[in-house]
Amino acid sequence: MEVSIAIDQGNSRAKVAIFAGEQLVELRHYEPLSIGDIEDIAVRFSVQRAIYSSVRMGDEAIAAAIGRISAKVIKLDHLTPMPIAIDYATPATLGHDRIAAAVGAVCEYPGCNCLVVDAGTAVTLDVVTADCRFAGGRISPGVRMRFEALHRYTSRLPLIGTDGDTPMVGYDTATAIRSGVVQGVVGEIESCYRRLCGTLGDNLKLILTGGDARLIAGLTDIDPIVDENILMKGLNRILLYNDEI
Repeated sequence: MEVSIAIDQGNSRAKVAIFAGEQLVELRHYEPLSIGDIEDIAVRFSVQRAIYSSVRMGDEAIAAAIGRISAKVIKLDHLTPMPIAIDYATPATLGHDRIAAAVGAVCEYPGCNCLVVDAGTAVTLDVVTADCRFAGGRISPGVRMRFEALHRYTSRLPLIGTDGDTPMVGYDTATAIRSGVVQGVVGEIESCYRRLCGTLGDNLKLILTGGDARLIAGLTDIDPIVDENILMKGLNRILLYNDEI
């Protein structure tokens, strides 16, 4: 079976997934991804095709290195043929990570309306409909960005993290910050989900991915699907789709 490689270069780290057809074989994380890492992959796998998605600027050397290990390479952009329709007024500004996760949701849960939440450096909430259309979404600061902003733009609030008690109502400064940040993100997602259920129906699937997906899943009273690889699956599906057309 032919081997594919999917690379997602995010704001803070890169994910590299190896697929045999639709089967995920291996997933690795890099901070940052280097040309040497790509050459190491080439030694271990005979890659027939590759797809590269990046939200960063100036990654031409990485893209060139990928081209040296695979005969077919897609550098994802708004002109790449997709297995879903894009109902977005400015497709050139649509994050590649957002559209890849939407494609992954469509392929994993065909015939379903989905709210896809990527809880990473930023929190994105995107709607993909049962008839395979990307309807749009929201972007807001991620959990760690909110912690850092509170610390940076105030004179006395400490910088804290997600470790520790996260009550609905904080009982000291640390828990008040943690509650405001983490429970605030949870409430944002729950509010969006419930409002969308009013228009899309109660069978709307909530799919969580990204570094803080499990943190959020443990605090919401909605029953979410946690799929940390939904974006990588979407990249691979875009690659396979382009093989078929």
